[in-house]
Amino acid sequence: MKFADQHLKGIVPPLFTPLNEDESLDEASFVQLIHHCLEGGVHGLFPMGSAGEGTNVSREVWERANVLCLQEAGGQVPVYCGVIDVSTPRVIEGIKRLEQHGAEYVVATPHFYMNTSCQAEVIRHFETISRATSAKIMVYNIPALTQVNILPETVLELSNIDNVIGYKDTCGNWDQHFKTLTLLEGTDLRIFCGGEELCGASLLFGTHGNIAGLANLFPELFVEIYEAGQQGDAARTKALQQRIMSIKRICGVGSSWLTGMKYTMHKMGLGNSKASAPIEPLLPEEKRKIDALLEELNV
Repeated sequence: MKFADQHLKGIVPPLFTPLNEDESLDEASFVQLIHHCLEGGVHGLFPMGSAGEGTNVSREVWERANVLCLQEAGGQVPVYCGVIDVSTPRVIEGIKRLEQHGAEYVVATPHFYMNTSCQAEVIRHFETISRATSAKIMVYNIPALTQVNILPETVLELSNIDNVIGYKDTCGNWDQHFKTLTLLEGTDLRIFCGGEELCGASLLFGTHGNIAGLANLFPELFVEIYEAGQQGDAARTKALQQRIMSIKRICGVGSSWLTGMKYTMHKMGLGNSKASAPIEPLLPEEKRKIDALLEELNV
């Protein structure tokens, strides 16, 4: 049983990674972003996830961002270090590096690129990681990027692995998400919904928290919807969800959902808007469109 991990809950921003023009880590802006989120009342931090460009940045940036986040959090909230890589040995290697810096919680997807989408391979992947390290693992399902969809029945099996303590579900499919919630009811696995779209509904139906990119920018808004969901206040949750989806329109500008959010981060004084190569930067007219959206939304 994993009762010691029952405190893992709430809003966990998947931290953006402010970059300098040479794609080194803009440490000052990253620290500023971390404290912006902490001051907004978040319950955890997740560096080097998808929104953090963890698979794009250099290994030096990847390691430094994880370590700096651990240092700045200082035990105030759990830090879920992103260790997303293409193979089991690479994930294990990354976890061991971070364990040397005191990492307790890590987030890993299934292996990808050389995969068969076989559920048995997903289970073997996490069993092998669990045997090789002492870190507590949050399993991350994001089939749009990995091309591997972790099915609800597989999540139930994964919940029996000693070190697996959490599950981030970014499948984007309500039927599958609800089935997972139903199957996992009564277990100790901490379930987080990934992304903005299903945030409110999933909280009302029993998820333990949410991990969404926009929480970097508006942590108080996400803390508010979390609290409304915990209280079972459907009307308030719905209103806050509508607000979140209105803001999310910034993600539809440009070639990548990330560039609109990083540009907004820059507008808020939290670093520049640079995304890692080869992500296409926003065009001037796209920046103007986001400026207009932000003015319309009064944010």
